Amino acid sequence: MSEGRRTLYFDIDGTLMVARGAGRSAFSQAFEDVYGHLIDISHVNFAGATDMGVLQDLLREQELVSTPDQRILFFERLAFHLEINLKKRPPHLLPGVLSFLEHVAPRWNFALVTGNTRACSALKLRYTDLDPYFDIEMGGYGDDDACRNRMAALAIERTGLPQRGYLLGDTPKDIRAAKANQLKSVGLCTGAFTREQLMLEKPDIILDSFEQADVLLAELCV
Repeated sequence: MSEGRRTLYFDIDGTLMVARGAGRSAFSQAFEDVYGHLIDISHVNFAGATDMGVLQDLLREQELVSTPDQRILFFERLAFHLEINLKKRPPHLLPGVLSFLEHVAPRWNFALVTGNTRACSALKLRYTDLDPYFDIEMGGYGDDDACRNRMAALAIERTGLPQRGYLLGDTPKDIRAAKANQLKSVGLCTGAFTREQLMLEKPDIILDSFEQADVLLAELCV
């Protein structure tokens, strides 16, 4: 993390890549491993959610109480099953992502603000060859907190760079997290939400994809 440079904070799923169901399947498998319940999670909306938040919701639905040790084990098993799934069916980078990162990296720091756990984030970066662009220690993750706003605050604290930065994501919650932490918000119309839905949150910038990022690149002076 280079001092004197500002930071771009990225969501992962729906923003940088599509994991093609690998995470959902891993979640169900890990839940059965740790809590002994085979459950249907097809109703769970992961867009903008955090792994800790989803786990808490499922435990309430099943009327289960989790110990801290069980929660730690759950996240370990989640990463275990995710890697198996990613090996079978690797995630896809979204159009324009790699060229955008290559173009911007010389002048900007990158960090993550994602609902994935730190371990799952590292796996998704590795299986899309994005790991050289990110220091996994610098970010806010879905096993840090159930609230995306607080995850973003943690990411800013960990980078040690409180200067103005940008948070890029494909959900209304990403835009809200940016605003809650005095970051500029960049909405990406690359996930489950339409341009109209994202515009209701009044993002500072909205992009149809990283292939059409000229407005953002101009603002970043690159």
